[in-house]
Amino acid sequence: MRQILLLLMSFCLTAQAQVFQSVSLEKMSGSMPGDCRLAGISPDGSYILTTTLTNKGLKQVNLETGQTKLLTDNPGAGFQPHISADGRSIVCKKVSFDERLMRQTALDVLDLEKGTQKQLRAPAREIREGDGKGRPEVFIEDMQLMVTINGVTKNLSPNGIDDETSYIWPSLSPNGKRILYYVCGVGAYVCNLEGKEVKFIAHDCRAPQWYDDETIIGMNDQDDGKMLLSSSIMAYTLDGKVQELTDKTKVLMYPQCCSQKGLIVCSAANGEIFVLRTKD
Repeated sequence: MRQILLLLMSFCLTAQAQVFQSVSLEKMSGSMPGDCRLAGISPDGSYILTTTLTNKGLKQVNLETGQTKLLTDNPGAGFQPHISADGRSIVCKKVSFDERLMRQTALDVLDLEKGTQKQLRAPAREIREGDGKGRPEVFIEDMQLMVTINGVTKNLSPNGIDDETSYIWPSLSPNGKRILYYVCGVGAYVCNLEGKEVKFIAHDCRAPQWYDDETIIGMNDQDDGKMLLSSSIMAYTLDGKVQELTDKTKVLMYPQCCSQKGLIVCSAANGEIFVLRTKD
C-alpha cells in the first residue's frame, strides 16, 4: 500500500512550475574539496556554518570572502545548530558518552563577538534548546514529532505513531504557524501547530528547509544503496509549484536558506560550497 501511495504522489508531481523567476549558481569564494557539509546560514546571509560529515565541530565562513574561523571542535556541534536572530551567538550540541557508554548531549553557547564558549545545559540523555515558553519549539524524540508551546510538550506525529513511521528534519515556519517535517521513506509534509491540516509536499524533498512561509527548499538525492548517484536542489510551494533549481549531475545537497538576501547555499558531494542567488 505504501509503495502505491508513493507512486501516486510521484505522478502528481511530474509537472513542474516556476517558483523563482531566475536562479544563478556559483561556487563560494575560496571553497575547496574536503570533509565538509553545510550546517546553517545567518539570518542576514553574511556567513554560513560548516561542519564535517560526522557533525564534528563548527566553522564560520564569510559568504563573500570565504574567510574561515573555527568556532568549536565539539562532537555533534554540526547537528542542527541554532543561530540567534541577530547572528551574534550560536547554540550547539556537544556529544559525549558516560561510563556505561550511554550517549549524552550537552548544549554550549558560542558568543561570536567575544569569542567565548560556555555550557548552557549539562549533559543529559534527551536535551532541547529552548524552554517552550516563547516561540514554539519542534523536535524529534524517539523518532516522533514533538512540539512544546508555552511550556507544554505533546506528541504530534500527524502521520501515525506506529513502529514503521519515523520523523526527521523538523522545523518551524518563519511566522511560527506551521511545522515542516519528513517521514522516512515517504516524504516531506507540513502541518499546523496542532498536527492538523497535514499537507504532503514531495517524496523527493529531503533535508527540507523553509525559504519563506510559503516556499520550501529540499534535495532530491538518489543512490544505489552504496554510493550517491545524483542530487539536485528543489523548490516547492504550498500551493503545489515545483522547480528543479540545479542539475542533478552537480550532486548538490543540504540546502540552507536566507530569503532576506535571496540566497540558497548548499554543499557538493566533495565538500565544496555553492551559492544559488534567486529572484522572485
